[in-house]
Amino acid sequence: MKRWRHLLIAIAAVPAIALYAVICMFLADYMTGLHWLLDSLFYLIAGLAWLYPAGFVVSWLARHEA
Repeated sequence: MKRWRHLLIAIAAVPAIALYAVICMFLADYMTGLHWLLDSLFYLIAGLAWLYPAGFVVSWLARHEA
C-alpha cells in the first residue's frame, strides 16, 4: 500500500485545522478592537500562516509519490 501517507494526512488534517482555528479565535479575542491596523495585520497573518505547513505537507506527499 503506497498511499498510506494520504490516509495519514486525511486523518490528521481535520484535528490540525480545528486546533489552528481554535488558536486563532483565542488570539483574536485579545487582538481584535485594539487598533484597525493591528486587526488587519493579525487577520492577514492568521489567514496566511497555514500556507507554510500545507506546502510542507504537499511537498512531502509529492516527494514520496513516485
